[in-house]
Amino acid sequence: MNSTGPALLLLCFLAGISAAAEDRLGLADRLARLGSRELRGLDQTLAKRNAELARLPDEPADAGGGRIGWHSPLSGTGLPDVPQWMEIDLGAEESFDAVVLVAASGGDGAQSGLGYGFPARFTVSVSKDNDKDQDTDNDSGFENPVVLADFTREDFPNPEALPVYLSTPGARGRHLRVTAVKPFRQGEFQLCAMGEVMVLKGKRDIAAGCAVATSGSYRNSTAWNASNLTDGQTVLGPPVTAEPSPGHGFHSAIADTVDAGKWVWIDLGEALPLEEVRLFPARPRDFPVRRGFGFPVRFKVEAAMDGSFTDPVMLADFTEEDFQNPGENPVTLRAGGVTARMVRITATRLWTRYDEHDFVFALAEAQVFSGGENAALHRPVLALDNVTSGRWKPELLTDGFTSQYRLADWPDWLRGLSRRREVKQEMAVLKARRTELSAQGLREAGMALLWMLLGTGLLLTLGFLRYRRRRQAEIMRLRLRIASDLHDDIGSNLGSIMLLSRLAGRHPGGPEPGELEEIHRVASETAESMRDIVWLIQPGKHSTEDLVSRMRETARSLLPEAAACRLTAGGVSGPLPLDFQRQIFLLFKEAVNNIRRHAAATVVGIHLQRTGNTLRLAIEDNGRGFSPDQPPSGHGLGSMRRRAEALGGTLTITSSPGGGTRLELHCRTGGLRTFV
Repeated sequence: MNSTGPALLLLCFLAGISAAAEDRLGLADRLARLGSRELRGLDQTLAKRNAELARLPDEPADAGGGRIGWHSPLSGTGLPDVPQWMEIDLGAEESFDAVVLVAASGGDGAQSGLGYGFPARFTVSVSKDNDKDQDTDNDSGFENPVVLADFTREDFPNPEALPVYLSTPGARGRHLRVTAVKPFRQGEFQLCAMGEVMVLKGKRDIAAGCAVATSGSYRNSTAWNASNLTDGQTVLGPPVTAEPSPGHGFHSAIADTVDAGKWVWIDLGEALPLEEVRLFPARPRDFPVRRGFGFPVRFKVEAAMDGSFTDPVMLADFTEEDFQNPGENPVTLRAGGVTARMVRITATRLWTRYDEHDFVFALAEAQVFSGGENAALHRPVLALDNVTSGRWKPELLTDGFTSQYRLADWPDWLRGLSRRREVKQEMAVLKARRTELSAQGLREAGMALLWMLLGTGLLLTLGFLRYRRRRQAEIMRLRLRIASDLHDDIGSNLGSIMLLSRLAGRHPGGPEPGELEEIHRVASETAESMRDIVWLIQPGKHSTEDLVSRMRETARSLLPEAAACRLTAGGVSGPLPLDFQRQIFLLFKEAVNNIRRHAAATVVGIHLQRTGNTLRLAIEDNGRGFSPDQPPSGHGLGSMRRRAEALGGTLTITSSPGGGTRLELHCRTGGLRTFV
């Protein structure tokens, strides 16, 4: 055997142990479910929740980049809770449909983990435009707020990587504030942090790029900054469905210098008032680990009435300093209602693909919103240069897909993810309760099983005692019957011997030969009866085969030598009850004795047939016979009928003078009724 043989055997052994353990756990769980209606109800609810999860958007992988979110100053856990707040200035009074909170995903060390810093208790409120100055780190007079959501009565379950979608129908205002009244605690510190605050109006996040004020900030270059709350960079990534993408998107020709300018524009078909532009970074399947593939290091976005761009309007300008790569997150740029037909994205510093001589500009998708809808969908695309091989094509820039999947609208996707969070949290509670009930049910089932075993043991003990008493009674009755047999048969014979002996003693000169012969006959019959009784009570001699063997011996010893006797048997196998065998044998013996004493038969036929639980005994001779209307006395016919009745069977005797006699018994092996 090679070296892998023992390891394989060990793995198989461990797998068998694991399977057996799972089977035991499954049995225990089923026992617990049998005894708990609540447990069965929980299982039904969990099944429904699992089915609902299958219909909801998949949980996205962490798509966060270098900008994490906002972080409050740290304080010790022993200090009183000081409310921390973050406030978004929408720029003007706006009506909106929902507020979405996305938790931060901290980096290494203490600032780590999904849901890091999310407040335990908080409120969300809005105030109208009151012309106040926006001071980034001071409470600037948030006046007359309307509370949109209040989670201050009990701790809010940490959402981890999934959003908190708060529906706010009819809400209107300019300043949106999230106030943490009970901070997040980690170790010896308490704090508040948030990855993103989104304000949804239709299909748009109208908070994207808006100014932010806070109660105070822990600044760490670009990772933790108040402005990160509205930069669109979250752990969620782009809103997508499960439908795979047909391509990667737009890819420029490869340049050998980083500052080679590349541009691509979209023709909207008509002049429209523009609300925002969204740029979705590429992540081709052949570069799956390169998030933000080809996203320009420096770029600008312009709008114009025609393709000449002789008088463009600047929508966003990031040409003076490097733009941090957004990973998989979309970059949302506010357009401010500019009317235009053409939108152009110009990369002034390219992304490094392989080395210092390999630079590209690539995007998965570009969207241009007007009137709450994406006006760029399936619109024509023109580029300075591009790659058209494989899954890169200019027209894929407006096909409605990222490099991976079809794009979805923010509201439905975020609402679905928030519902997934609620379902998962509900299921966690249900599973904890189920574990508790299962353990409780298992204990109760164990106690019930213990009582059942004790009850079963008690019943078995009582049954055994009753059986033993019944067997003792049967043995006593059997002893009485044997004593009766001894008295009736052997006692009678012994009495005859005594009488014959007394008569023989009175004859002078000794007994006559006839008397001695009679004494010999009676003594022989007595010995034969004694052997029969010994055979009946001998242990182990209770099968049909034993009965046939004993019947054959008895017939041979009782019938005269001049009588030809033939005994046949069929289906003779299996045990017979002792008393049943006794009654059959004694009936048979009495019938054979009658043939010997009264029939003067020369031919005797005996047949025993067993079919299942039915037994048939037929005895036929060619002797003198008798008239059924005048049955002879002293032939033991009444005794044989009583034995047949005790067996629960029927005895038929057919005879005629000079025509022989036929006796036939039919009975069932379990039909024994009374004792005779």
